[in-house]
Amino acid sequence: MPDRPYNRAEYNRALVANALLDPFTIILTALVLIAGILLGALPYLVPVAVLIYLGGFARTYFDEDAAQKVLARERAKRRGRVSSGKRLDPARLAPPIARLLQEARAREARIRDAIERAELPYDEVAAEVDGFVVAMDRTAGRAQLLYEALEDTPPYNVKRRLDEVGGDPARADLAEALATQLSTLRRMETQLQRFYDELERMLVELDTVRSQLVSLSASTESARQAELAGEVRALRERMGAVAEGMSAAYEGA
Repeated sequence: MPDRPYNRAEYNRALVANALLDPFTIILTALVLIAGILLGALPYLVPVAVLIYLGGFARTYFDEDAAQKVLARERAKRRGRVSSGKRLDPARLAPPIARLLQEARAREARIRDAIERAELPYDEVAAEVDGFVVAMDRTAGRAQLLYEALEDTPPYNVKRRLDEVGGDPARADLAEALATQLSTLRRMETQLQRFYDELERMLVELDTVRSQLVSLSASTESARQAELAGEVRALRERMGAVAEGMSAAYEGA
């Protein structure tokens, strides 16, 4: 799972660190101190150097362009952590699973674009999107396992064989094994269909999140970020529940 949501306290710490390590401020302060040493006036120039450093810190910390660069850098780091993970290749998935995964990724890209173009730092939302991406790929992978198992052993074939031997007392053990197998396959079918239904619903909800981001991008409702992040978090948690259900169905096969 990705890191916990990147909140405003962390953003402020990144701004402070950026201002503390501003090269121009450090170099200018160092030059004043060196001049003090060379001129034998260090005790007099130390307070000047401190004032210069504090002034440079404040200038960098409150500079809007610098803040945007810090924000862009932190966003890039988070995107890098997600993209560095192994992503599922839709070409390796069954057509219905691949289609849903590609549509979900398209909506993910639209949400990220809306965040990038927003006037407010929606990093908490972006972090939850990262978590959703990880859960989505993991769940699609489990759906593929169910799909392949059902393709290898179609439930209707098992049902047909069960019907053939079900009335033969000599084959009671075989009938019982087939009945157990059919029950497991039916459970797998149910979980796979749940994946289809849930992901299709999530596509609609991701569109809604993106629309809300776009409508708020020109506002100052920064408190809305937590609510939007909560909506994406709920989608991720539902996706996790679907994955757990499919895993249980597959392991019981």
